[in-house]
Amino acid sequence: MKQRTIILGIISLLVLIFNNCTRQSEFPVLKGPYLGQKPPGMTPELFAPGIITTEYHEHSSPAFSKDGKEVYWSVFINFWGPQVILYMQQKNGIWAEPEVAPFSGQYTDGNPCFSHDGQKLFFESRRPSIKGDSYTENIDIWIVHRTDTGWSEPENLGTVVNSDKWERGPSVSSIGNLYFCSWRDGGFGESDIYVCRFENGNYSKPENLGNIINTKGYESFPFIAPDESYVIYESVSDEMYISFRKSDNSWSIPQNLSEKLNSTNDRFPLLSNDGKYFFFVSNRWLGNPYFDRRLNLRQVKEKAKSLSNALGNVFWVDAKIIEELKPKR
Repeated sequence: MKQRTIILGIISLLVLIFNNCTRQSEFPVLKGPYLGQKPPGMTPELFAPGIITTEYHEHSSPAFSKDGKEVYWSVFINFWGPQVILYMQQKNGIWAEPEVAPFSGQYTDGNPCFSHDGQKLFFESRRPSIKGDSYTENIDIWIVHRTDTGWSEPENLGTVVNSDKWERGPSVSSIGNLYFCSWRDGGFGESDIYVCRFENGNYSKPENLGNIINTKGYESFPFIAPDESYVIYESVSDEMYISFRKSDNSWSIPQNLSEKLNSTNDRFPLLSNDGKYFFFVSNRWLGNPYFDRRLNLRQVKEKAKSLSNALGNVFWVDAKIIEELKPKR
């Protein structure tokens, strides 16, 4: 009996090792910048299909660390279910499989954004402000700080930045100014884009970017250029717009960036740290929304789990697309 138990134990261990090896062998070996993906041209392409762009509902663009060896992004488990922040990290020059970020996985978290020096990571969350409190429907902007052992415990940015309404989509300039969208009272529409200036280690009160940018509808999920020379954001039509800062510090009339990209249903703009690539998320249906034949249930399930399920997918394109829109001087 004892010998039989030992044999069964060895068999179980071998099965576990085999399953782990099989799972690891299924994940591709990824080396180099941007997960070793072939750089795009002037036409948007899916980014890292099957790795970052998946059957899940991607709900942010991938935020790479300053050294390019970490990447964070958020997904919904279902269409509008719980949202988590995922990450990948280079280990010995090879990208490890995606994991849930160490500060995420319990509450609804999304839209991660690095500070310019890579020492801070901003994100939005529905977690309670006080540990032990119940879950909240409000969404605030939070931050974690890099330490010698990883990330710190998340901190709420406080009542100067956050209100009793939603604050979402953080984006940080090279000098630390924080841009975001908010549903707070006193704006021009349903949600507006604001900036909190980082001065002497603290954030100033939010400033509305004004009615050139903000309309009676909603403007959200901004990306601010590192030098704050332009801002890209989502507007009410689920399309992205870009506005450039003029010499008098005002904003130019916004241009439809989605039209330039021949795209629709676009969100979450983000420029790579090296300025070479522009990322965004699109809910466009990939391929014909109709089928050339009647599908059975198995085929329907396969479509639902495919990249063409019209849930958010991550795209990237050469950042020269932005340069072409800059006003001629």
